[in-house]
Amino acid sequence: MNQNNQEKYPYQTDEIDLGKIAKLLKERSWFILGFTGIVTLLGIVYALSLPPSPYVSITSVLSPNQSSVLSLNRFPLTSETSETIFINYLRKLSEKEFQKKVFYENDYLTALNPESEPIDDVEDYVLGFLGSISIEASDEIVDSLLESPYSISMEGSDGKIISRFLNELVVSANSETVNDFINITNQKIAIRLDQVSEERRLLLTGAQNDRLSKILRIKEEDAQKIRELNGLIKRAKYKAKKERLNDIQTLSAAAKLAGSLGIVENNLGQISESKNINLNIEINENADLPEWYLFGEKVLLERVGLLKSRISDDPFIPELVSLNSQIHEIQNNNLLQTLEDRQDDSPFIARVNELDIERVNLESIIPESSGIDAMQLAQPPVARQIPNSRRTIVMISFVVGFVLSIFLALMMYLFKEDDTEPTTKTSR
Repeated sequence: MNQNNQEKYPYQTDEIDLGKIAKLLKERSWFILGFTGIVTLLGIVYALSLPPSPYVSITSVLSPNQSSVLSLNRFPLTSETSETIFINYLRKLSEKEFQKKVFYENDYLTALNPESEPIDDVEDYVLGFLGSISIEASDEIVDSLLESPYSISMEGSDGKIISRFLNELVVSANSETVNDFINITNQKIAIRLDQVSEERRLLLTGAQNDRLSKILRIKEEDAQKIRELNGLIKRAKYKAKKERLNDIQTLSAAAKLAGSLGIVENNLGQISESKNINLNIEINENADLPEWYLFGEKVLLERVGLLKSRISDDPFIPELVSLNSQIHEIQNNNLLQTLEDRQDDSPFIARVNELDIERVNLESIIPESSGIDAMQLAQPPVARQIPNSRRTIVMISFVVGFVLSIFLALMMYLFKEDDTEPTTKTSR
């Protein structure tokens, strides 16, 4: 059977003739070179049509040093750590609104579009520029520190522009983060000042209310004392008046009796003589002689007239001096006058003095950002171009064109052999 096949296809052999293939490729060298050149040229055209390779700019930042933390915490009501400061910095750095603010404030729209070509949607254009910003923690150790820096990277078509933008972004984020802490400190100070003022006002209001209550209580007590003293005065005056009226009645009756007995003049002289001579009638110093006999009608009537003409009995009431003196003392209460004349209760409240000192200290503080940073710059922005694939595309095009040209050359030869073989056999 094999013999029959060999007879049928006498040119078919199981061996590959490398020399023949090399001769064939040599004969087809122009085709191979031409085809490879065309494919390579197409690859070059495609590679040249690709946009320029973008740039990537990378910078690194670390948490702030301890001196920055101490500088911030020198202000009252602040107790930040490097971690909290750095977290706020990274949060500020990653905010799109803040990134857009840096973009617009530094006029990057003009830098990216110097020809002022029309832009359909400026907002999308800006977001596209900012969309490549990446903030990631790095495992590297910078300057032998035991801290891992955060890497901030950005891609763009212009390495200088993206490096400048990253630099302004990290610097502006640092400045605004510090300013935020300063503003927060100012707000805390303002809130504390309001609290101090309110506490002081409440203390003074309470002290004033206590003082007014004490004044009212003293006035009520003094009024009660005065009422009691006035009651005693009235009773004393009433008693004196009753005694005077009684004396008038008594003396009037005695004068009438003396007149009826004919004793007009007083007998005080006779009684004095009777003490010096021995009379039949024994009169001693303690003899209780009636007034009508002693004074006589004329004196008694004179006494009655004096009693009736008396306008006031006050001079004849000894206790009125003491009672009026007590009333005068109460009406001129020194403690009451002192409390009423007091204009400011603060000197008498220790807590108010402490609050005043605290307020003076708070008002004297002017928080400044000098010496404070929210980060340390570990590496300034450095731009490098991403390796492009143009050369690779050209090399691949060349290799593919060369291999494909060889394959096509061989296929063309095989198809040509198949076409010519029957004719050759027939001629034999």
